[in-house]
Amino acid sequence: MIDNGIIATGERFIPEVKDEELEIEHLERYLCIKELVRDKVVLDAACGEGYGSHILSQTAASVLGVDIDQATVQRAKDKYSTGEKLDYKQASVTDLSFVPAGSIEAVVSYETIEHIDVESQIKFLQEISRVLKPDGILIMSTPDKKEYSDKYQFNNPFHVKEFYVPEFIDFLHTKFQNVKLYNQYLEVASFIECPEEKTENIQFFVDRKRYEAAAKYVVAIAGNSALPEQSMAMAFMHLRREYMPMMEELNYCRKEAIECRKKAERLDECLNENKLNCEELDRRAKELNHRMDEINYRNKEIVSLNEKIEKNENEIRLLKEELERRAVELDHRMDEINLRDREIDQQNNDLRSASEELERRAVELDHRMSEINLRDKEIDRQHNELKLADEELERRAVELDHRMDQINELQGKINYVDSLNLRGVIKWYFNRGKK
Repeated sequence: MIDNGIIATGERFIPEVKDEELEIEHLERYLCIKELVRDKVVLDAACGEGYGSHILSQTAASVLGVDIDQATVQRAKDKYSTGEKLDYKQASVTDLSFVPAGSIEAVVSYETIEHIDVESQIKFLQEISRVLKPDGILIMSTPDKKEYSDKYQFNNPFHVKEFYVPEFIDFLHTKFQNVKLYNQYLEVASFIECPEEKTENIQFFVDRKRYEAAAKYVVAIAGNSALPEQSMAMAFMHLRREYMPMMEELNYCRKEAIECRKKAERLDECLNENKLNCEELDRRAKELNHRMDEINYRNKEIVSLNEKIEKNENEIRLLKEELERRAVELDHRMDEINLRDREIDQQNNDLRSASEELERRAVELDHRMSEINLRDKEIDRQHNELKLADEELERRAVELDHRMDQINELQGKINYVDSLNLRGVIKWYFNRGKK
């Protein structure tokens, strides 16, 4: 958790939380479509912290970021300037009724669809289809269940319904005729670039006959009209300082493993050689015993043979000592390997403890969000009552104005009648004088 109270679960990229791999995955998705949404009216569904909507607003005609969490929406409003080109609103992706039908040119939704159930996924896609113009496009990403979950037997507690790639394509085809997929993954590559340029566009080359990557995420662009010819392909360079030390450590461990294997092979060769020597000595000893019965009288030859045997025994003893020394060295290396295994186990335990703490905090956040939603409903009810009271006051004010108009009209008639009576009196007075 960072200072302003944001809980970092790894499911939502928070710029204030340092996670370089997560930063690459999220920023690259928005940066690769900046030119694709140029001068378009864009809806960023489940915009999270709002950084992506802000990136798109640099080229789009306007961007509306929508997220279900009111606190997140407020942070986005506070952090990124809002106005005619960029605004944020609290709402669910399954209910975009405040957006007029056929008013959006591009809907963007990254890493959202897998967080809701099947029924909500269908409603979400229906809402996207409703708000898009006939030639509008949808840009949506989701993890490939085969590479993300199945490959490592990983279960993300925040994911409700994940897709295999064919399932994802079929899902999009229920509302869109044309679907095109892009793969997103981290990879080792060779680059030619100019260090003097602050930012630089780089040509993207891949030979599909020689290289086919397994993507952790897929990004789909879909529509009912011809899809844009402009490519979303991108290379995002960022993590060298993190991965190069790791690669150096792996290379060091690889050299150590190769050296250990070579020493083990040499030990095996020595053992095999000693075994052959022992077999040869046994054979020769049997042959010597057989000949000893025949040549007891050849004392000199016997002495010579004894010397050879003693020499061979000394060589065997030296070989055994060398084997024991190497066995001690191998035990020492195995102790070092076991120590590193224990360190890895400790790190795994620490990581598991951190994951349990994150899950606990996520449960606490869900509880607090429930309370916030209840309070939001109560505020909405009171707002509706005030709205009805205002409407009633306006109706009565109109009625009062109408009554005042009637009174003024009647008063005018009375004044007119009074003026007529005064003239009659004056006429009668003058006529009486004449008589």
